[in-house]
Amino acid sequence: MYQGHRATADRLNHWLPPGGTEVDAVILSHGHLDHCGKLPVLVNAGYGKTIYCTPATAAVARIVLTDSAEIQQENADYLNRRERGPEAEEVKPLYSLGDVSATLRLAKTVPYGQKTALSKSVWFTLYDAGHILGSAYVVLEWEEAGAMRSLLFTADIGRYNTPILRDPHPLAGPVDLVITESTYGNAKHAPIEQIGPDVLDAVKFCIANNSRLLVPAFAVGRTQTMLWYIQKLIADGLMPPIPVYVDSPMGVEVSEVHAHFRDYYDEQTKAMIGEKDLFGSSRVIFAKTGEESRRINHQAGACVIIASSPTCEFGRILHHLKLSVEREKDLVLFTGFIPSGTLGRRIQEGQKKVRILDRWYEVRCQTRTVHGLSAHADAEELLRFLGPALTPKTTAFVVHGEELQAETFAARLLAAGVGQAHVPAMESSTVQFHAQARAEVSTSTVNAEE
Repeated sequence: MYQGHRATADRLNHWLPPGGTEVDAVILSHGHLDHCGKLPVLVNAGYGKTIYCTPATAAVARIVLTDSAEIQQENADYLNRRERGPEAEEVKPLYSLGDVSATLRLAKTVPYGQKTALSKSVWFTLYDAGHILGSAYVVLEWEEAGAMRSLLFTADIGRYNTPILRDPHPLAGPVDLVITESTYGNAKHAPIEQIGPDVLDAVKFCIANNSRLLVPAFAVGRTQTMLWYIQKLIADGLMPPIPVYVDSPMGVEVSEVHAHFRDYYDEQTKAMIGEKDLFGSSRVIFAKTGEESRRINHQAGACVIIASSPTCEFGRILHHLKLSVEREKDLVLFTGFIPSGTLGRRIQEGQKKVRILDRWYEVRCQTRTVHGLSAHADAEELLRFLGPALTPKTTAFVVHGEELQAETFAARLLAAGVGQAHVPAMESSTVQFHAQARAEVSTSTVNAEE
């Protein structure tokens, strides 16, 4: 699902390739909106066959798609009220809650590592990608002209040694074809080891000043990772169990899904929590209703409030910012790169006055940023993961990245020994990097999400 300017998004998200509804099967890698968000469009257009995914992905996708449909309906209602002229066409959502329900009914869950037949000569296997809960990369195998062929679809690959989830499952060996992401194909993340001390220092500041720590965060993945760090700091005796609030209905639901799929945790997390609930212990308070959210702002004393969204453009974080932004001792802790042109970016960059909802506020609060929290592998980690699959006979297609990131990573794949690397453009011809034209590539060091 494409997210961007309204007109472009509307055109691209309504579009399906010719014959798209006639495909034999859909394999869903994980539940992030950019990967699952157009499935109801496909189903609404007539697709009625199986959608394969892991059990946790089915649970996460249900939450994400339901939220997406509700937001689209709200936006359509708003536009129809505010922007309709006498001859304007009615704005309709991309899909409805009914389309989401029809999509979820087609889901068939498959565990990691189980080779599943799509026909007598085509099989696929899902392996843990370590990106978000239930995420998978796909190895597709088929028989062609009496020989076995293979394709690796990375989807999104996670980092190594991150909290909660296991590392990406190692690849077994070479493949003929690779479709790989390149989100950070020209980047190097900040060290993971620095995250814990940065979070602890922010918490200590608020305890010392009896103030509030606001954490604008994604509901899927980032909220749960922040809870993990806080729980570990408490378990290690480095901070007292001060009140911790999760103020995001979707963040609450996704946290509940995490609690249901404990088998997906890495060994460090299992050892840390034992039989406890990772997200329900140590005074973590989940706010689902508007009334529960409003009560948080009557909390006295030091506390942590994790709320959507990281850009501070929408969501419950706005109501907490209205109270904290003019308090000199309150601290807003950003969890990575924030896109330009957003309220979060303006606060992060130190602007002195910002508009929140319906009025202007002086920015007197403290601000900090914790780097290294990205759920995507950087260039070196991607090469580490892909290493066993790359041979002179392998052809790679580099996708899911901005132009510089994708083209740089394609050159790095060639330098690592892959036979061919292509960078397909969205709506034009493919750019091909030839093996004989390999270039020396340097990797830039950037902040976690740049």
